[in-house]
Order: sequence, then structure tokens, then C-alpha cells
Amino acid sequence: MKIFICLFVLISAAQCQDAREETISRTIQFPEIGTGRSLLVDNVQGSIVVTVHDGQTVEMTAIRRTRAKSEAKFQEAGEDVMLDIQERRSRIEIVVETPWRSRWNDRRPHGYRYYGYDVTFDFELKVPKTIDLYLHTVNDGDIEVRDVSGSFEIKNVNGSVMMFGISGSGHASSVNGSLTVGFRENPVGKCVFRTVNGGVEVTFQDPLSAELHLKTFNGKAYTDFDVTAVPKTIPRIKEKRGKRVYRGGDDYVVRVGEGGPQLAFDTLNGSIHILKNQ
Repeated sequence: MKIFICLFVLISAAQCQDAREETISRTIQFPEIGTGRSLLVDNVQGSIVVTVHDGQTVEMTAIRRTRAKSEAKFQEAGEDVMLDIQERRSRIEIVVETPWRSRWNDRRPHGYRYYGYDVTFDFELKVPKTIDLYLHTVNDGDIEVRDVSGSFEIKNVNGSVMMFGISGSGHASSVNGSLTVGFRENPVGKCVFRTVNGGVEVTFQDPLSAELHLKTFNGKAYTDFDVTAVPKTIPRIKEKRGKRVYRGGDDYVVRVGEGGPQLAFDTLNGSIHILKNQ
């Protein structure tokens, strides 16, 4: 099932240059009830907050804020920027469709100056306790997840990622923002926590058994856990202009406990903190 939501609020011309706000509330059903459910939220501007509830549906509240230069531009924004909700068997996809992007990539020139309007969506979603999450936003908002179990792929560009009381494995990343993650149950699969400009702080349950891959350029790495160094792998050999070039791995690897899943922490401008749950 495919649903497009496009809402307008009719107000006087004197208010044309002010921001207008709309609240969109939906209960979204999974066409197939069972395991293996996933939720994708692909936003452009705005925040995403996900918490759990005891039901089997996704309860969505989205605050849409539109800013435009004129009444005609408000009308244009309402026609051009739409909320696309798709229910696909065990998957629910919520995507903000705009003229300046395609899903996940290929963004075109955009902005208030170019189009004469901009639109922000702030999402609050209540989901089943066990669900795989694919969350993405670019500007003007953070991503926050609480108490969810399942795999995850969380991407922000200009904002932070915060995950608390989670259980599962996956990737969490930002470009200009910090990562703060707390596990209710330690991951059993590979995890990657990566940002460019910001710190990385991840809290695990004690005891922990894993291999930690640490990488930072302008910062340091700290941990509460006792660790042992893991020897680096044999350097890669590359032929260049008739000469052999040796280059080792850039990561520093340490082992916690008996070892286990690979947990990678990577930041360019920031420090890494790997903590025990107190």
C-alpha cells in the first residue's frame, strides 16, 4: 500500500512569510505480523525520535514546519514536498519526498533561496519492542532511539545520534555530530560507530567480550575495561612504479575478555570513550 500525505493550512496573506506548522498523526499497520519487521525513516531536515510501546503497530506523529516567501510559495511547498508512507509486508517505509533529492542520495541544488521555501519534519514514532531500524536525516535535527531490540543503521549528517537501552548490532554514524550509545544487552554481531567531527561514547554491560577497533586522529581513546593488545595483521603490499609499498592497518586493535564480535570506533576530530554500565 502506498500513501502520499500533502497537507495545507489556509491562513491569511498577512501570515505568508511566517512559518506554518501542521501535525500529522498516523497508525501504520504491518501487512504481515511476525518476526523480521523493519522500519525505514528517510528524512531531509528535522529530527527522528523512536521509542517502544506494547503494540504491534507504528504510531507516527510528524510535525511539519513550512517557511515560504509568499502565499504562492506555500502552495508550491505543499505540492512539492510530500510524506510518502509505504507498507510492504514486514517493512514500513516513511520517506520525505522533495524536488531536490532522491531516496538516500543524489541531492540536487536546494534551499530557501533557490526554491523560496523550506520544509522541516520532526518525527516521533512508537514501535514494537523488536524491530530493525533504518533511520536517516541530514540537517536541523538529532536522531534518538530508546529501548529497541534489533539491527540498526542510523545515519545523520549535521546532528547527533543518541541510542539508549538498546539491544542488537549495526552501524551508527554522523558527520558533524557526536554519538552516544548505551547497550542494555551487549551486541553479538559487528558494530561500527563513526563520526568526523564529534566524540564517540558507547556504554556496554560488564562483562564484555569483544575486539575493539579504535581510530581517531585529533583525540584519544579511553575505556573502563581491561584490554590486551592484538597484533596487527601483515601489512598490505602494493606495487607502485616498480616499487613495493607497505602499509599497515590504520586501526589499533585491543581485546576485551575472551574476544568476540568486532566493535569499531572511528572519529577524526574527537575522543572515544568505551564505558562500563554503572
